[in-house]
Amino acid sequence: MQRRHGRAQVCPWLTIAALCAVALHCPGFVGLWSSRWHQPPTLTKEARSRITAGTFSWDREEMHDFPATPEEMAQQAADATMRAYRDGITRQHVHFRLDQLFDMESLYVKGATALQNATLPLLEEYARNLWGGEYLKNIRVSIVDQEAGTLIYRESDNEMQDMSIFYLAGRDLVLEPKTGQFLDNMKDRLVVLANPEEATAFFNVAQMGKDFPEQTERGYALAWKFRESSYYYTRTLYNQWQMVIFRSYPFQWQVWIENLQYELVRLSLTDERPTFEELDAMLLKYEKDNNIRPSQKVGKWIKDAQQEEEASEEASPGWRSAQSGDDILRLAKEKEAGRVAAKDKKVP
Repeated sequence: MQRRHGRAQVCPWLTIAALCAVALHCPGFVGLWSSRWHQPPTLTKEARSRITAGTFSWDREEMHDFPATPEEMAQQAADATMRAYRDGITRQHVHFRLDQLFDMESLYVKGATALQNATLPLLEEYARNLWGGEYLKNIRVSIVDQEAGTLIYRESDNEMQDMSIFYLAGRDLVLEPKTGQFLDNMKDRLVVLANPEEATAFFNVAQMGKDFPEQTERGYALAWKFRESSYYYTRTLYNQWQMVIFRSYPFQWQVWIENLQYELVRLSLTDERPTFEELDAMLLKYEKDNNIRPSQKVGKWIKDAQQEEEASEEASPGWRSAQSGDDILRLAKEKEAGRVAAKDKKVP
């Protein structure tokens, strides 16, 4: 699938193997690849600094506040990516908070393709913002597996600033031999792995391959390569608490929870991403220090779940209360068809 002028066009034959094979042997393929592929330059840290200096204002002495809008999130992530790139990190992992753009409660009904359609503009905005928006020649978007795995390629006037993003790429896609070949051929160009936790065959980079059944070693190698989380922003339910985890390179990791009074309270500020065991310990300490009874946090959790369900129902009336799975699927398809039709009418 290629995305042009805001619309997605299906190319069923486009797999990661075909994409990489053509990339290596046919430079003109869909405008994504050029002769620069065959002998890409090797850049030193100083060279990366030179091509970012003067074109992008990203230096910060203080940590970001949480982004107020998706547009601000895209800008923050681009800033963080450029800071890490200048420090020589060409393989990065980013995680966007997608629930601001898509009702994640409906994901199991609407599917990964609906999530992809709702959130691709955010990723494209992020790609445009890199290098301060300078030297941008084109952005191409292609679906590279049978699910929603997406390759976003930012082509630049300066060949050293070409970069790619693998979005919603699952375990099978990232371990494809041709994916490895693609990464090798990118050499010192920037490659970003975005939101693999929301892929159909999801995985978590922080698990370092443990969530790759029977392929732990290969999963570890992939996760190690993309171990630098230059930008990470999520809000999730963890042990009955609404938790926010936030990081923007090179600053520390922040962990916050929403307390019983619906105020955000910071639990930690660390150099490394906290493990699940460390998160558990933080919550236990917080509950003990503040005399939180289990019934109190469970009561808040139930209330939160009720509010989220009401918000989800308001956003998509009827989908939760449908009488059967078939009814739910039918409703989701009708709404998706209506959304696509309305979108198509806006396209010249």
